[in-house]
Amino acid sequence: ELKVGQNPLFLSTQEGKNYTIYCNYSTTSDRLYWYRQDPGKSLESLFVLLSNGAVKQEGRLMASLDTKARLSTLHITAAVHDLSATYFCAVDTQCSPDATSLYPNLQLVGPLLLQEL
Repeated sequence: ELKVGQNPLFLSTQEGKNYTIYCNYSTTSDRLYWYRQDPGKSLESLFVLLSNGAVKQEGRLMASLDTKARLSTLHITAAVHDLSATYFCAVDTQCSPDATSLYPNLQLVGPLLLQEL
């Protein structure tokens, strides 16, 4: 059974400081997703990490994936008010090998609420 964990689950931030969010999972997977959600809005895709060692950056956010450790990190550099949101990580898995056909599914974990003090 796939288990996904996120640490910390709640983070109060101070503007200008750096933060790291960790997402670990219990099964082999080559795809990990990071999303954010603003209050009253739908999920917004931040990053799709497709292979071991993948690193992607956009603005003050940077995500990396270590498939051997089954760990992804989301780094927030010099936090600003605009980054206050709920963050999710998700892992792409497939049905067991004895299934007649494989269907991808996502397991979301979270939310991580990033809130400015």
